[in-house]
Amino acid sequence: MSLTGEIVAISVSAVIFLLANLLYKRWTIPLLLPIFTSTLVIIGILLYIELPYAQYAEWTKSVTYLLGPATVALAYPLYHQRRYLKVYALPIVLGLVTGSLIQMTVSYYMGRFLLLPEDWNLAVMIKTITTPVALGVGDIIGAKMEVIPSVVIITGMLGAMVIIPLFRIMRIDNAIVTGLTFGVTSHGVGTARALKEGEVEGAVSGAAMALTSMVLSVIIPLLFFLFS
Repeated sequence: MSLTGEIVAISVSAVIFLLANLLYKRWTIPLLLPIFTSTLVIIGILLYIELPYAQYAEWTKSVTYLLGPATVALAYPLYHQRRYLKVYALPIVLGLVTGSLIQMTVSYYMGRFLLLPEDWNLAVMIKTITTPVALGVGDIIGAKMEVIPSVVIITGMLGAMVIIPLFRIMRIDNAIVTGLTFGVTSHGVGTARALKEGEVEGAVSGAAMALTSMVLSVIIPLLFFLFS
């Protein structure tokens, strides 16, 4: 049953994502972003058939494992666009440090204003770090571990959906700015979306995602240690 469950779960998930991708190609609007629509459909199916998420996650863990190699593969466009990273190294580093600290501060005090429990607030505060790193940081600072994956994924999907439309409204058309924004705010999901805009955007987003995780994995525990 385990092997059959794995085959069915992975196959159904793949078909749903492919159909969502076809839908997005037909109507290119933010709310039809494949990762968003396919997630909603899968959640709906799990609720309808009353299948626990833990069981679904167990059946699809081989696909989840591929997230590691997929992230490493981002080094390919990064290498090919390394000249842009050298030229714009200072603005990229300043942008990601400033952006990360601002979003973290605003998020934390907004959570305090909304009277979120402290461990939930800490989980939401680290939402722009990619999931594996966020879990490590959350464990150090005492964040609500069960909340971290959800808020990280939701943040990534929201960023992937709204950044490009927002930039069009603001008339921002710069590959470096686009890639940096995706990488700092939307990590892996945003980087995948940035690659659809162009290789430069994808490379900068990948670099920003990695650097953001590195910087915040040091800064957040340090600040927590100093001020707690």
